[in-house]
Parts: sequence; C-alpha cells; structure tokens
Amino acid sequence: MAKNRKRTGRSEEVIARKATQHHDFIGEAEPERQKSREATQARVLHDHQQLEKEIVREMAHEVEEVAGLREPAPAPHAPAPHASAPHQEAAANKARGLFSFERPRSLRAAIELIQGRGPEALELLRAKAEERLAKLPKPVVDFTGKAAGFLLVPVRLGTDLVQAALRTPAALWRLLVREKHRA
Repeated sequence: MAKNRKRTGRSEEVIARKATQHHDFIGEAEPERQKSREATQARVLHDHQQLEKEIVREMAHEVEEVAGLREPAPAPHAPAPHASAPHQEAAANKARGLFSFERPRSLRAAIELIQGRGPEALELLRAKAEERLAKLPKPVVDFTGKAAGFLLVPVRLGTDLVQAALRTPAALWRLLVREKHRA
C-alpha cells in the first residue's frame, strides 16, 4: 500500500507540473500565454525555414540537371540509365560550358555575357523541351496545348481591355498636340 501512495504522489506531482496553472486573475495568465505563443511562432518559423531550404535545394538540383551539370537522379523504381549517345554527351558538355557560372564584374560585362551566351542557351533549352515533348504521348501534348490556350484567355481579354481603355486618352492627346502645333 505504501508504494501505491508514493506512486500516486509522484504522478500527481508530474501532472501538477505539466498542467496549466490556475490563476486567480485573468491577467496573471497573460505572461504564460505570451510565452506559449512565442514558442509556437518560433516552431512555425523554424519549420518554414527548413521547408524553404529543402525547396531551394531541390530547385538547385533541377536547374543543374536541366543545365547538364549533373546527371538526373534515377527514379527508385526505374532501371539504371544506359550509356548516353555521343551526340547527347556532346550536348551535355556544351551545356556545361554554356551554363558555367562566371560572375561579371560590371553591368556591361553582364549584358555582353547575356548577349553572347543567351541565344545559344535559348536554343539548347528549346531543343531539350522539344526532345521531352517528343517523348510524351500525342494526346497529352494536345491537351496541354489546349489547356494553355484556355488559361491565356484572361490575358488576351485583359490586353484587349487595356488597349481599348488607352485608345481614347491617346486620341485626345493627339488632338491636343495637333491643336498646339496649329496655334
């Protein structure tokens, strides 16, 4: 019996320690609530930061794969990749050179770098996209094209509305400029 009382006392201590404290006045509980809110916000912030780091890491891996700087990771259920064809290897080497990062020293150098490498990079990315589209089944490509066209309808309507809204002020401006030159 004595052991049971001792356990009960110890368990009551644990419960009392972890339980929400009773306060005679509501204002006395506010510091504890604030502390709890801060701890919750810190946990949420930490989770968001970890998620952002993981997303950035995944995006960096994808960009490196697209640029040809890194071999794509094989899917867990996919067989090991076969030896690549010579033209694919040459394209990958070209992409490595094309997308190698060199930090421009000035804005002019950055513009020259973009002008020099931009068209080649665009062609390389376009070829890669066409290669991937060729691998997709035709119904998927057709559906994707139709869906993209459907999603662009609001853009088309918006540009038409803006164009129509700007016609009147533009016409008024032209009239004012003509009258000013005549006078």
